[in-house]
Amino acid sequence: MRNRSIWNLLFLISAGVLAGFFLVSGWQEINPEWRGYQVQYFRQVRQITGQPAADPGIAIRQIHLPEFNRTDRCVTCHMGIDNPRMKEAPQPFTTHPDLGIDGFLGAHDFTQIGCTVCHQGQGQATTVEAGHGHEKHWEYPMLPPGLTVANCASCHGDVATLPGAEMLVRGRELFEEKGCIGCHSLNGWGNPIAPELADTAGKNVHQFDFRHVEGEHTVVDWIVEHFKDPQKVTPADPALGVPESSMPDYELTDEEVMALTALVLSFSAEAGNPIFPVPHRFKVPGKPAPEPVYASSVEHGKAVYEKYGCAACHGFAGRGGIPNKNMDLGGEAPTLVYVSRGYTREELKQVIQHGRFPARALADEPPPPLWMPAWEQKLSDEELEVLMDYLISLEPKDAAPAGKEG
Repeated sequence: MRNRSIWNLLFLISAGVLAGFFLVSGWQEINPEWRGYQVQYFRQVRQITGQPAADPGIAIRQIHLPEFNRTDRCVTCHMGIDNPRMKEAPQPFTTHPDLGIDGFLGAHDFTQIGCTVCHQGQGQATTVEAGHGHEKHWEYPMLPPGLTVANCASCHGDVATLPGAEMLVRGRELFEEKGCIGCHSLNGWGNPIAPELADTAGKNVHQFDFRHVEGEHTVVDWIVEHFKDPQKVTPADPALGVPESSMPDYELTDEEVMALTALVLSFSAEAGNPIFPVPHRFKVPGKPAPEPVYASSVEHGKAVYEKYGCAACHGFAGRGGIPNKNMDLGGEAPTLVYVSRGYTREELKQVIQHGRFPARALADEPPPPLWMPAWEQKLSDEELEVLMDYLISLEPKDAAPAGKEG
C-alpha cells in the first residue's frame, strides 16, 4: 500500500511538471519575445509622432531573398529600420543610420538585400539570441557594429575609394607595411610559412583553438586577440608537436587591430559564401589599377620589397628587429642595411632565388620558425635586378667604410 502511495505521488509530481512545461510553452507560443518588441514599437511611434503606426498589426515580418538564399526576419523586431521619424528612438526601434554617406540608404535597399548580407546573424530566427547568431552550431554570428565594413567586399570589388570603408583602407596599409604577404598567402599568392588568409575567417568555428582566448569564442574574437598577442593565443604545445605562433608581436594599437581584423574578414567576404551567394547584379566591379611609374630603379626596387612582403622578416626599409626564436645572430631575422658588405650582388641574388634556412642558436631547441623562401619562381628578372639596387641603396651614405667601423 505504501509503495502504491509513493508511485501515485511520483505520478502526480510528474504530471504537474509536465503540465507546467506545457503551460510555459503555450505562454511563450502565444506571447513570443518578438511580440513584446512590436508592442513597444507601436508605443514609441505614438510617443514620438503623436500618431498611431501605419501598420499596427502584430505579426512576424520578413524579407524573402531567394537569390541570396536568405530569409531575414530581423525587421520583426527592428520595425523602425526604414521609418525616418524613428531616427531618435532607441534600439531596436530606431532608423538605420545613413553613416554620414550621401545616398547610402538609397543604394542599400533593405527590401532587395536584406540585413544579414552585411551584418551576418541568423536571419530566420525569431529570438534576439538566435537572431544575433549566438547559437552553438550557427557559423555566422552578427558582426560587431564596427566590423560590418568587412562585408562591403561581398559586393564592392574596390574599396580603396569607397566612402565609409576607411577602416579597410587602413587595414590594407598595415598589411603592406608589416609585409604580411611575406609569410602568409592570399588566394594562393604569397608564402607557405603562415596560414592562407582567404580561408581564415571562413573556417568553421570548431577549427579554432579557444583555450587561450579570453573573450567570446567566435572567429572574430580569436582574430582580434591573436593580433594583440600571437604567442598567448597560439602558444607551443609540445604534446601535439605544435610550435608557438611565429607571427611577431607588433604591439598594435586597438585601432590597428580592428583595421586588420576587418581586412582579414573582408578576404573571406570577397571570396564569397557558396551557401549564401551574392547575385551578380549586385556586384560592383573594381577598376583596374593603373600601371605604376617609377622615378628610378631604387624606387621600383622598394615597391618590389613591399609587394613581396620582405618587411615581415627584415623590417621596414630592411632595418630588422623581427624576432626569430632560436636563430643565430641574436634571435632576430637579419637586418639588410649593410647587406652589400657581406655579399656580392651575385651572391645576394643566389640567396634570394634559392632561399635559406637559418642556423639554430641552440642545437637541441626547435628550429627558427621563419626562413627565407625561394623566390626564383616568383620574381621576374627585372624585379630581381631592381630589388638588388634597392637593397644596396639601404646602406647609409655616411657609414664608415667596410672594415673601419668603430
